[in-house]
Amino acid sequence: MDQKTESCSPLTNHETFSTVLVEIGTPAQRFNLVADTGSNDVIVQSCTCKVQGLCPEEFGKCFSGAKNKSSTFALEGAGTPAGPAVMLMSFGSGDIAAAISSDNVVVGQESAFMKDSLLLMVKQQLDITGQFEGILGLGRPEPDRMQLAAGLPSKMAKEIMEQPEIMGFLEATGTDRFSMCFNYEGDGVLGLNTAEPAQSMGSVGQEHWGLDFRGISVGNKEQAVTFCDPATKKKSQETACGIIPDSGTTLIMGPEIQILKLYDELCKGWSRCKAVHEELASKIHSLKHNQQLEVPDLGLVQQPGDGITEEEWEEVLQAMGAAMGGGETQYESEGVQSIDMATTFQLLIQNCGRWANSSDSVDEIPSLFFQVAGNSGGSQALEMKASSWVLKSTEEIVHKETKKFMGIIPIEVVTRAEETICMPAFGPMDYPTELNGDVWIMGTPLFYEYTVHYDRTADPPAMFFSQEGCGSCVDSELKQDASLLGSDRTLQKQKLRKLTKPPVARKFDPSRPF
Repeated sequence: MDQKTESCSPLTNHETFSTVLVEIGTPAQRFNLVADTGSNDVIVQSCTCKVQGLCPEEFGKCFSGAKNKSSTFALEGAGTPAGPAVMLMSFGSGDIAAAISSDNVVVGQESAFMKDSLLLMVKQQLDITGQFEGILGLGRPEPDRMQLAAGLPSKMAKEIMEQPEIMGFLEATGTDRFSMCFNYEGDGVLGLNTAEPAQSMGSVGQEHWGLDFRGISVGNKEQAVTFCDPATKKKSQETACGIIPDSGTTLIMGPEIQILKLYDELCKGWSRCKAVHEELASKIHSLKHNQQLEVPDLGLVQQPGDGITEEEWEEVLQAMGAAMGGGETQYESEGVQSIDMATTFQLLIQNCGRWANSSDSVDEIPSLFFQVAGNSGGSQALEMKASSWVLKSTEEIVHKETKKFMGIIPIEVVTRAEETICMPAFGPMDYPTELNGDVWIMGTPLFYEYTVHYDRTADPPAMFFSQEGCGSCVDSELKQDASLLGSDRTLQKQKLRKLTKPPVARKFDPSRPF
């Protein structure tokens, strides 16, 4: 079969996710659907949900399949005693109920009649604020059901076999390859029917776009990893760990204990963090038993006395109070005489406004190298500069100072101010699997640093990561726009991305195959 013409669609940036313009029905109704590599379905908000008050107005536009709205619409089960077919679906932010229907769906230059494969959201329990009109699934090709159910508990195997046969948009249009990338400023790009990459890595995941994850090197790709080392793989495992590149998850997610180990290594490799930690630990060690210092929410309480002056501690207290939210929790000081490097690292990141320069540069923080490999060869060390995984925001800081009126009456002066704070784009998540160990999720930071290529025709389906500029999509054609990223992402120094909304995370069932 001849290679289909390559085309593209813009990906609109919504901070925590990106959407693509999708046309549904005849005549076309236009929607901005979340471009999601973690699922396969086309889901759009139904106007039934709006009419019944089950979907908020802030979600945005809704689809109507009424005869005077779309002449090509059909609802499975309509007019039968059982009524329309409805299925329940779970996401990280909650559950939705969706009616199974059919209609035309168009993305860019690709179109298909989605026979019994267009899902209409008729009820939802999502913890989402702002726009959410639906999802365009770009997930891994569905595995053979018999093979997937083999070896699973009988109840779960039965559930898999009884699931409705829902065709994804990529399958319906015969789109064999696609790519995704995000721009720091401006729209990203969804490429359709892209060229076959010169290199690729076969997916380890059976249900997800997943790879063999071999840990994270700090500062240099040749550095040893502290977790997910292939040498630690059990005899019963195929890989020590796994990782899923997922455009629908805002953060990089993994086991909390491994994230804290990573923070510890980052602090050791970052000269500022190492110096601050050594000085802070020394100050704490020098305090006497009658001294206390309150560090809100940290669990470390000491106060200045003979061993250290108020002035010496003032700056540390202000920084830590801002970082930890100004809490008032009290702790017993006896026996608490240390602070770990992972905590020092987080406090420094949170207080980025006090040390990062005016251009938001965090280049002094070591890069991370994610070591990934395919199921039968091929590997990459994906460098993630700090600018890709340090996010900034603003927070109201409340500073309280007690003064004595006329030297007699104590009064409290409260000062409120907006300050820049930062956070590492990492979140805790436990996803243990028997065959692939702990599974990590590589969320949107990956798509800002790399163009992620997907090949659905390879056996198994394959991925590859390249660092050419994301460019822009104009009239369905990819343009290398120098004003966005230029020709090579490795040459760029990006400002920190701002996060003003809660991050979006996916919910995975660890009992199902990776």
